[in-house]
Amino acid sequence: MKVIGSASKTVFYLKKIQGQYPTWRLLYKIKCKSTENELTNLLGYSQIKKNQPVAVIAREQFSGVGQNSKTWVSPKGGIWLSAAYPIFSKEFACQIFNLSLGIKLCEMLRQENINVCLKWPNDIFFGSKKLIGFLPKVITRGKEIIYVRVGIGMNVLNYTPSEGVSLSKVLQTKNINQHYWTAKVLKAFYDAIECNKKKEYVIKSANKFLCKSFLPSGYCPHTWKIKDIDFNGNLRIENETQLKVIRRL
Repeated sequence: MKVIGSASKTVFYLKKIQGQYPTWRLLYKIKCKSTENELTNLLGYSQIKKNQPVAVIAREQFSGVGQNSKTWVSPKGGIWLSAAYPIFSKEFACQIFNLSLGIKLCEMLRQENINVCLKWPNDIFFGSKKLIGFLPKVITRGKEIIYVRVGIGMNVLNYTPSEGVSLSKVLQTKNINQHYWTAKVLKAFYDAIECNKKKEYVIKSANKFLCKSFLPSGYCPHTWKIKDIDFNGNLRIENETQLKVIRRL
């Protein structure tokens, strides 16, 4: 495993948690504009290799971009990373990968008795506040999927805006090991890829974790309500006369 600087502490927990899983290449940045940019540049210089996933981890990023080009606030104390995992397959179910990752992040936290839910399509909520956001992408060559990549932000010890919550607030302690949680996030990414072929399990689990309190933008909660996630990974909402399918952009 190639290790640079502080990533060695994350490696320790990865070895402990992951055992014999494929070798990660981890790069650590004290501060950067965006881990997504850093990962893109890294993959531009050297193609991703089979069995060698790569992740860029930043202590702080000052120009992160979230869903719909929103600013991704990323101060010190959080987990900010971008990771790419080699696939080299035509069979990968890319349309449900966001759900695969979402359910594994939910399972990761619930194993620690943190009762979170999935806000479709790309957020993990604790109560009414955002704990984790993630943006998955699939990179193809012809019909073959070469690798999947994801940007993940998790509030841990950092300050959060009013719509967010940190893990330290949830657990009511500042005694939190960020390297341990970074390793757990990387393992959740790996587990999401492994379970992706089990579509029925993914959809069933996604509906189990689905938060039905937050409708997509533009829909009145007095008129519409969330029904479920369909077999293609789309969100279904309904009112007294209509059933509407919301597709992930």
